[in-house]
Amino acid sequence: MSFLGSAKEFFGLGIQDAHEADDAYYYDDRRYAAAEPEYGRGVVAERDTRAYEPARPREYGSTRVHTPAVVTVSPRTYNDAREVGEPFRDGDAVIMDLTGLDTAAAKRLVDFAAGLCFALRGQMHNLSRGIDTDRRVFAIVPENAGIAEFELERAAHLR
Repeated sequence: MSFLGSAKEFFGLGIQDAHEADDAYYYDDRRYAAAEPEYGRGVVAERDTRAYEPARPREYGSTRVHTPAVVTVSPRTYNDAREVGEPFRDGDAVIMDLTGLDTAAAKRLVDFAAGLCFALRGQMHNLSRGIDTDRRVFAIVPENAGIAEFELERAAHLR
């Protein structure tokens, strides 16, 4: 199309497409007259006359309260970390006796346990600190477990 033809079309002076003329009258058609609502008195369904019974509250299963247990684990390698993680994830306190591990593996397990505590909002305790012993014993306690450090030391046979 030429520049002059484009300018005429832009200002509405050009040749109209055959379909454009039909679009101008589209909304004038009354195609759906049968679907229009009829106003007036309609038939209303009769009310249900049965006796009213108030809804009973739903009965759910009893609330399960988990009482945390104290699980003692003596891992021999870092591959035994699952023995530490699964009980802690289930809500139990875990005592880790790392005395039999070499220093590098013990550090890795302590790091793993620290990550568990961070992720699940637990606490970690070094139970052998301040006690005259050669044992390396740590405990991780889940959030809201309510287990005192003294109870953990007694379960680890440190007191």
